Amino acid sequence: MKFLILFPDNKKAVTGNLCSALQYQIILQDLGHRVELANRYIEQDAEVLIAINADKNNSDIRKFNSDNPQSKIILILSGTDIYPEPSAKAIDSMEVGNVLVLLQSHGIDQVPPLYRNKSTIIYQSIEKLSVDSERSKSDSEFRVVLISNIRSVKDPLIASRACRLISPASKLKITHVGYCLDEELGSELTQENRSNIRYEWVGGLSKLEAMTILSESHVLLITSQHEGAGRVVGEAIQLGVPIISTNNLGVTGILGDDYEGYYPVGDAKALSDILTKAEEDKEFLAQLNVHCQNRSSLFDIEEEKKNWEKLINDFSII
Repeated sequence: MKFLILFPDNKKAVTGNLCSALQYQIILQDLGHRVELANRYIEQDAEVLIAINADKNNSDIRKFNSDNPQSKIILILSGTDIYPEPSAKAIDSMEVGNVLVLLQSHGIDQVPPLYRNKSTIIYQSIEKLSVDSERSKSDSEFRVVLISNIRSVKDPLIASRACRLISPASKLKITHVGYCLDEELGSELTQENRSNIRYEWVGGLSKLEAMTILSESHVLLITSQHEGAGRVVGEAIQLGVPIISTNNLGVTGILGDDYEGYYPVGDAKALSDILTKAEEDKEFLAQLNVHCQNRSSLFDIEEEKKNWEKLINDFSII
């Protein structure tokens, strides 16, 4: 079967959409299908269109549907498609999509009721990371890493603000990895680099560099106001790094509502408090890690392949 995978282009950064497209290409090829990746639909021939981001690809989705009425359309609903609410363009794409794929369990609640019967959940697996997951953690610093491109929805300034509320006795240091997609926010973070001794923004890095920093960290921090289902959650779990996150639905849909490592969106004081607890209370940090490890099966590559194979073969839902 011939698949066309559409994903939004961003020449400034390595994005989650690009990573997802490459991963789906590998999975579908392993299942014996032919796959083409593209940023735009320009009348490519395909039996199935997989569109990553229903909103941004809306015009291409509509055109593909018009040109290829017998072909199938699978939408991968990203965070911006469904949070805080589905946009008009995303809903219009849902109208013509045959299958809507959500990446975590809470996502389906954001889909309009009319389209939930063609929705399914497929967790994104994490490939075996080529870094040493047993690397020793530093005793001289309590290392926290934030891996997130600079966009307003990621609330990137809250990490540096929380740093300023930490006790002088703390060894905490936050390293922020991410490409700048907002010049104004980038300027503010550059100023934080100069004046905040606990915070360092190192810019965008290669996957290996970012994963090496993650493996050496005591905690992964997620500050997003909204999140689709950040793949870095699975990467941290694979590397045995516990997570502190906002209580956004994208993360709670993976880690569960009962996870104790959440803080309210936008609350710098609550973030500083939970980071302090993680640094000072080893039992608390260990409990977070155990909870995260109990979710590790969600990220199994063979399970994701089985789910895609079932979806493709189950023509009763597409």
